Amino acid sequence: MSNLYPLLMAPFFRHGEETPWGGNMLRDAFLKDAPDDRTGESLEVSALKGRESIVRNGIHVGKTFTRVIEQWGEDLTGPIEGEFPLLLKLLDAREMLSVQVHPGDQYGMEHDGKLGKSEAWVVLNAEPGAKIAYGLDTKGEDLRAIVESGKLESALHWEEVRPGDVWYIPNGTVHALGGGIQVYEIQQSSDATYRFWDWGRVGKDGKPRELHTEKALDVSDPNRHLSKNEGTTVLCKGGSRTYYISDKHFELCRLNLAGTMPLESGRMLFLTPTSECTLHWGDEEMALNAFDTVVVPAALEGVVLEGNTKVLMSSLPNREALREQLGYRAENVYGLMDE
Repeated sequence: MSNLYPLLMAPFFRHGEETPWGGNMLRDAFLKDAPDDRTGESLEVSALKGRESIVRNGIHVGKTFTRVIEQWGEDLTGPIEGEFPLLLKLLDAREMLSVQVHPGDQYGMEHDGKLGKSEAWVVLNAEPGAKIAYGLDTKGEDLRAIVESGKLESALHWEEVRPGDVWYIPNGTVHALGGGIQVYEIQQSSDATYRFWDWGRVGKDGKPRELHTEKALDVSDPNRHLSKNEGTTVLCKGGSRTYYISDKHFELCRLNLAGTMPLESGRMLFLTPTSECTLHWGDEEMALNAFDTVVVPAALEGVVLEGNTKVLMSSLPNREALREQLGYRAENVYGLMDE
């Protein structure tokens, strides 16, 4: 399709009462047009109904991402089945988020009519000593007994985080983002979240937020213990690539850009640079600022990145090709060797 071009996205914000744990860093550090000082989420690429991101360049400026998907179809997305499968966010946690767990696809559809949710975090900034809850340390005790006795907090496994860390959170993993942390999050396009614990917080109405204890118990894997994701790095033209995750839902990679790097066509790509760089295609170019997000259509060929920076890249997976490319190093990429 001749009118394809990379889409520079304007986010949808979740803020205020919807994200009581949010802060001002999306505006002050990442230069987003955030609406208030409790803005927790910047939905950079979103086709969620009522929470869609908006195109801010070219002939489709002002249109929702969903509308452009309808117009460009597989030329934009590549082959997909059903609803648009991915959601990309930036998060600012001024305070600790609730303790959550997400279902897999089958449970989510059966109980809520929603896809499940696996996700990953790339830590963009973290105050010294900031931590995340990541899995459980039950010491062999039954999880239901722990929850019913009010001891879930004591069973959480904590990890101190630093900028650059990558954490994979497949469905069934109990987790909570700690205060003083900002992350890049790639996930399935779903809001299927079961809240296990909310630290006793109450809303403006004086009531605590709803918990989903039974569903959370149903889907939690108390024995899952993953480590920080180190990934594996391969050299390429224009720098190198560090691959972290390639499960059945998404692929997460960091482009270590040091010159001019061609990008493959055939897959839709989400690009988020951490400092300025330039995107070229055909006779066109686009200057990108730090933490802009661009969607590169699957059918657009000849796309090149130029600069000297790190670029976070998410996409739908091509696991067979990546396994072949990485060989024995494929075992270092989370999800890549799973059936």
